[in-house]
Amino acid sequence: MRGMLLSFSDPNLGLVPTMVPFQYNPAEVTRTLRVSAPTTGGPGLRVAQAPVESYALKIELDGVDAVDKPITSVMGVQPLLATLEAMLEPAGSLGVLGAVVDALAGAVSVFGGGGGASSAPIPAPSLPLVVLAWSAARIVPVRIDSYSAHETGFNAALLPVQASVDVSLTVLRTSDLASNQKAANFLANAYQATRSVLAVAGVAQGVELML
Repeated sequence: MRGMLLSFSDPNLGLVPTMVPFQYNPAEVTRTLRVSAPTTGGPGLRVAQAPVESYALKIELDGVDAVDKPITSVMGVQPLLATLEAMLEPAGSLGVLGAVVDALAGAVSVFGGGGGASSAPIPAPSLPLVVLAWSAARIVPVRIDSYSAHETGFNAALLPVQASVDVSLTVLRTSDLASNQKAANFLANAYQATRSVLAVAGVAQGVELML
């Protein structure tokens, strides 16, 4: 079984979904839960919201042994890197079409939208919805917070054929998602429900491991 990242709103192609399966499953995954600050003036255990959960992992890409494949032989692993990077780009910010749309939106707001205080604000662009699939118990919507690619090998055209990518992800809860993102809300609820079930099993496991 391979882990993967899936994008359900790719700003380049608009395909649903865009999949980036891990060529090699990461050997190490770091999970961090940060408790929110206590409410001001209240009991020390009273907090404003649920903890924020994040993942950090390294994705290894190696096209050296695939030089006979049509895409990898010409472009190395650059297409996969670009696909990952597209998951950090707000919709419409990539490509010629996105630039044209952004320019037209700006022109309308200046020349054709009344321009006064009564003009409706232009909504901020949204990042693509990304899902981390890491075992059956960990399929959850996430936001990619950081991306760092280390390119360690290149072909004759100086395109990378080997790279490792460090990514950090924030787990999205239903409170972070729009109500019309039904699939993402389902996955977020299922993920938290699975954690609750595992926590119950953990009580019995604690006793089991002491025997």
